[in-house]
Amino acid sequence: MTRIKISVFIICLLILTSIFSGTWINGKCKYIISLSMQAEELFSSDEKEKAIELTKEIETEWENFRAGAAVLIQNNKLAEIDRICARVKHLAENDSDELLSELTELENMLDLLRNGEIPKINSIF
Repeated sequence: MTRIKISVFIICLLILTSIFSGTWINGKCKYIISLSMQAEELFSSDEKEKAIELTKEIETEWENFRAGAAVLIQNNKLAEIDRICARVKHLAENDSDELLSELTELENMLDLLRNGEIPKINSIF
C-alpha cells in the first residue's frame, strides 16, 4: 500500500510540475511576443528610440526566461531564438530594415515554442 501512495504522489507531483511549467512558458512567450509586436509598431511609425528600448527589454526578458527554460526545454529549441534575439537589438540600433522581418521571425519561433510545450494528445502518446 505504501508503494501505491508513493507512486500516486510522484505522478501527482509530475502532473503539477508539468502544468506549472507549461503555464509559465506560455505566459513568458506571450509577453515577449507582445513586446515584439509593440517594437514592430514603433519602428514602423518612426519612433526609433522607443523601439530600441523595447528591443533591449526583449533581449533582457529572453535572457531571464532562457535561464529557467533551459532546465525544462531542449536546448536546440532555444538556440534559434537566441540567435534572433541577439540580432534584434543591434538591428534596431543601426536602423536596419531587416528588423521587422527578424521581429516577425521571433514571434513565429516563440509561438512554435509555446505551442510545442502545450500538452496535447498527439504529443503525449
